[in-house]
Amino acid sequence: MLLSEDHIALHGPLDGPGGPLGPPQQPPAAMALPPEAAPQLHRLREALARYRSRSAPADLEGGFAAATAIVIALNGPQGSARADLEEMRALSRALPEFGELLSSAAGEAQRLVFVGTAELWGALGLRSAAPAWTSAEWETARMVFACACTPAAQTNPARLQAGLRSLAAARFAELLGQELADSEEAWTRALAGRYESVRHRCAPRTTRRSRGLSELLQSDEHARQAVVAGLERWLAAGARLGALADVLEAAVVHARTPARLA
Repeated sequence: MLLSEDHIALHGPLDGPGGPLGPPQQPPAAMALPPEAAPQLHRLREALARYRSRSAPADLEGGFAAATAIVIALNGPQGSARADLEEMRALSRALPEFGELLSSAAGEAQRLVFVGTAELWGALGLRSAAPAWTSAEWETARMVFACACTPAAQTNPARLQAGLRSLAAARFAELLGQELADSEEAWTRALAGRYESVRHRCAPRTTRRSRGLSELLQSDEHARQAVVAGLERWLAAGARLGALADVLEAAVVHARTPARLA
């Protein structure tokens, strides 16, 4: 449920400041668990041990089930229905196994995301390095997974996917917008067979020819913002490459349509 989906969004790198170890943590405070949580802690430790030995994301599933049971044992089913971020941060420090679970899950999300990001950059022929999560975004991902350990989240797994996809969507959209402003080749790859039609209708013109769509983004801030906004929505929705041409065409056509016709 948590890591088996194949459409986790394009939001992160394999390594870097937000890598699997994450930012330095304060020494954990001692935590006394209620007796009913002891079997769940054992299950969590077993799941983590399997994951360490095999690095198989599926091994974390049982860990999240056990972690949810621990959260309920600590707070009661009603008190834990909605996640409190500060409580989750404190729990991740005080219960090392819980913190390790969150870091492992965030690391797996990074790997899945990096594959998708690299594919996107390659598909558009971009020469820059695919972007990475910042340390703050990586830590936010850990808290997204922490919030999944509540009864309410267990009934809505799609919320986890949406949270991960949205982490860096705005920042990555800005980066993609800049790449499209710098490279006409990126437009030809993104629009494929639609490129000439969109360029003819929307690119700036001289008396002799239509110019490029990259020049449109350089010269028209309204069009650039429309493209970035469309890219942000596309990234947050899962960044399906087959839909990219639709997103870009709709953004530039709308931006270049006179207000009286929009």
